[in-house]
Amino acid sequence: MPKNNKKILIFLNLICLQFCIITAPDWLKINGITPCWPVILLLPFSLQNSRLNSAIAAVLLGIFIDSFTIGDVSYVPSLLLLSVAWSTYRLHNKKIELFLNIGLMAILGTAFVGFSIWIQKIFLYNVLRNNWFHSWSIFVLISEVIITGLVAPFFSSWLLLANKKN
Repeated sequence: MPKNNKKILIFLNLICLQFCIITAPDWLKINGITPCWPVILLLPFSLQNSRLNSAIAAVLLGIFIDSFTIGDVSYVPSLLLLSVAWSTYRLHNKKIELFLNIGLMAILGTAFVGFSIWIQKIFLYNVLRNNWFHSWSIFVLISEVIITGLVAPFFSSWLLLANKKN
């Protein structure tokens, strides 16, 4: 029975992620910018699974998120590197004493994903000298880091605790 509960929990998490990405509620936005949902979902999964499992999940999650975007940039490389780093840290029998540690990991992960997207756009579109591009990119990056840092401790710690109980 616990194995079936875990499968149901994973299925509900994926549906919840799709719902949050598509309909992101207004109270979870800063000037129209939503949290980095892939980081929020990948963090608890990577903390509890091996490198291989979390890398596979990161690639699949990156492909899923890329299917919603129309650009040439991809989430896959940054999510793959984050999943390997977080699964190396891995919570064998360790406890997370403060749930704000999850928020700090999510902040650093979101900043890494944002810089990765930014660098990919610079190389693909050759916009290194365009000041307008950099000003809105910095605004989006800071807003996304702030909102993810506020939301991640609640959602990621809830997913981490729900997965540990099962």
